[in-house]
Amino acid sequence: MRFLPHWITLPILVFLYKPLTKLFPRMDKDRYVRQVVTVGNAFFFRKFAAVPFRERMLFLPYCLRARTCPTIIDPDKGLQCPPQCPLECEVKHLKKIALETGYKEVFVVVSGRLHKREGILRSRDFLARQIESLKPKAVIGCLCAKDLRQKYLSPKNLSPAGTLGSMGHKVLPQIILLDGANCRKSSVDLHRLEELIRVGG
Repeated sequence: MRFLPHWITLPILVFLYKPLTKLFPRMDKDRYVRQVVTVGNAFFFRKFAAVPFRERMLFLPYCLRARTCPTIIDPDKGLQCPPQCPLECEVKHLKKIALETGYKEVFVVVSGRLHKREGILRSRDFLARQIESLKPKAVIGCLCAKDLRQKYLSPKNLSPAGTLGSMGHKVLPQIILLDGANCRKSSVDLHRLEELIRVGG
């Protein structure tokens, strides 16, 4: 479908995902999701880049934190970097860049599945609550392909005006996928994510 414009390709890919997984249970789902992200990012990019930094939010996964991070988990704010933390990690680095660039807020999303004892919301519910509360116009989401396809890849979450429409406030998205799906430790293309944080505005 490369010859079709993104505004046609994106809804087709999203709509066909579940039927195709039933017809072809051995289909490479993560590869399919990466194609959806490529098309979706291209579709929303120009509008995203035109949004001022102060109207954007960044959501990072807690699996990018330092392995020995002295984690502080706030049920309402996600993972919080301890004051004066001496550790260098990707979360700290990316959060600093986004806030210095002028972003409205940066949240480090914690897995509710792994931290039930903390009373943490499911990551999807946490993200939706923050978007509905702060009402940004654009959002960068960093997550794994598995998380995206299980929680967000649905026609009801997609519209020309943005995503998460069925949950309330619509946002213009850009997605950066992690290299893997290890909830304990993962990696991301830092250079690409840094460029995306700073683009336009």
